[in-house]
Amino acid sequence: MAGSITSTGLGSGLDIESLVSQLVAAEGRPARQRLDRNEAELQARISAYGTLKGSFSAFQSSLNSLTSLSGFQSKSASSSDKAVATVTTTNAAAAGSYDLEVFDLARTQRLVSDPAAGADFTALDDVVGTGTLSFSFGTVGYDEGTDSVTGFTRDSDRAVRTVEITDGSLTGIRDAVNAADIGVKAFIVFDGTNYRLGFAAEDTGAANAMQISVSDADGNDTDAAGLSRLNFNETTNFMLQNQAAQDASASLNGIAITSASNTLDTAVEGVTFNLLAAGTTAVTVKSDPGAITKNVEAFVNGYNQLSSTIKQLSSYNPETGRAGILNGDATLRGLESRLNRVLGTPLEGADSNYQILAQIGITRTGSNGGLELDKSKLEAAIRDNPEAVTGLFAAFGQSADNEVGYLSASEDTRPGDYAVNITQLATQGQLSGSQAAGLTITAGSNDTLAVKVDGISASLTLAAGTYTAAELAARIQSGLNGTEAFQDNGVAVRVSENGGVLSMVSDRYGSASKIEIAGGNAATDLFGAAPTSTDGVDVAGSIGGVAATGSGRILTGAGDAAGLKLEITGGATGDRGTLNFTRGFADQLSTLVSGLLDDDTGLFDPLTESLQDRVSRIEDERLELNQRLANLEERYRAEFNAMDRILGQLQGTSDFLTRQLETIPVIGQNNRNRR
Repeated sequence: MAGSITSTGLGSGLDIESLVSQLVAAEGRPARQRLDRNEAELQARISAYGTLKGSFSAFQSSLNSLTSLSGFQSKSASSSDKAVATVTTTNAAAAGSYDLEVFDLARTQRLVSDPAAGADFTALDDVVGTGTLSFSFGTVGYDEGTDSVTGFTRDSDRAVRTVEITDGSLTGIRDAVNAADIGVKAFIVFDGTNYRLGFAAEDTGAANAMQISVSDADGNDTDAAGLSRLNFNETTNFMLQNQAAQDASASLNGIAITSASNTLDTAVEGVTFNLLAAGTTAVTVKSDPGAITKNVEAFVNGYNQLSSTIKQLSSYNPETGRAGILNGDATLRGLESRLNRVLGTPLEGADSNYQILAQIGITRTGSNGGLELDKSKLEAAIRDNPEAVTGLFAAFGQSADNEVGYLSASEDTRPGDYAVNITQLATQGQLSGSQAAGLTITAGSNDTLAVKVDGISASLTLAAGTYTAAELAARIQSGLNGTEAFQDNGVAVRVSENGGVLSMVSDRYGSASKIEIAGGNAATDLFGAAPTSTDGVDVAGSIGGVAATGSGRILTGAGDAAGLKLEITGGATGDRGTLNFTRGFADQLSTLVSGLLDDDTGLFDPLTESLQDRVSRIEDERLELNQRLANLEERYRAEFNAMDRILGQLQGTSDFLTRQLETIPVIGQNNRNRR
């Protein structure tokens, strides 16, 4: 039998899809690997710049407390008897000592029901009555001997608050008043025989007392029955006042002080006295150099962390051949150079003993280029010359004139020495009475006063009584300064008397400082028919020979001194010496870092955006590669399919020829059979 013609793996037996896929994959592999490698490198750089930006941001935070003067003006306060008063301070406080004597604490008013007046309740669910309770707030006169309300002056700034009583039991009334949230807390106390319903004002102070008027559902509002038993007013009173509303009374360095609150936060600027009990205590306010040391330590640690990040990103290990992601990066080298340039350049115009950080104990470490701090040397410098230490870090101005104070500067202020000349000192608005004040105050007759101070209106109502001129001055001052209008707008006045004549002075300086009597039935009795009002004026002068702008006591420079703000607190007109202005290292570094981190003009965001754009272009290249490979795959598939068809045809021809060849022996055999 003759052999057949075969072609293994050809024709319809060929795995075209596998061949095409492998060929296309092999064709695209080098390009894909190149794109993946480039993208990984770009993403690593984006991450590295993000890490670097985060380190600069953290470093900037460590600079914040050293770029402003408040970081060098930390104060601490102590009280010799913390049972009498505790003290807290802000950086605005001036160092000093204060003898504080507390006579009386401020108290809230408390009222309780009176069993002798029909309120003899023996169970919590005993019914008092229904109707409404109306609470008014102000100054109450009360005679304990006769248990009667002798007078009431309502605070016109506080609305009358009404509470509807539908559950007339003791607990129902308590819960209704407390739920109304009107500045009064209701309570119930069992005294061993009776349950006593009480009301306590939430605010301390003589002017924060309350009176209660009842509208009784039984139709009689004044009898000792039903809800009427809770009346406490000039007309009807069935309750007892077991604690009167009272102002705090104290003496600070011999000066009498009254306050509606036990927190005295306006007596001394930057100092808050928390009154706790009657007694005496010595208060000391002093600078806190330890806070400055902590801030400098934070700066050193912040810089070292930034330096460590830079070293890590730019590192190279010759033994392993491994390099940091930003090794050799020109941007990183430039940043490091700029930091070193700031720290290595002595301060322009500074005292020769305080021009570099090493002079206060901050030096470079030999190993990694970071900073190290000698705390003892720093603390000695703070003790010896705190102003010079301040100037080493912050933008700071120093003047030999104690009444020419540096406040702040702008980015445009150039370091240097600036001569200060004052042509006009700032003054305060004031008002003086035209005659001695009347000392007897009668309710509804001469008990109200309205004023306008620095453009803000306020009014008060004086309690009826006979006063000394000094007492009237104190009452008017505390009453006006305690008004919501003044407190919300930072307005305050000082009221004094001289020979019985009252005068008022605004705490504000400058042309916006003005006082005028706006009305009130006591205005003439207190200040006379023609009080004299004098408006304040702004400071005027020049800084560095260039005319400056005055506002209150603040003088703002121009030219090289643009943005330089000085506070002229007193002294004489004329030449006031020279102010030296420097930009410390923290200020320079903060300006540098702020510029780097700026969202619009900074360094990091454009860098990251540029790298992101390159990543996006890689994605575009991938799309182009995919399209090219798809076209290649289509061509390969078409070619292999054409080849497969040809092979199929050849296979068919082969099969035909094989069949034909197989018939040849049969024909020969038939011929032999014929013979």
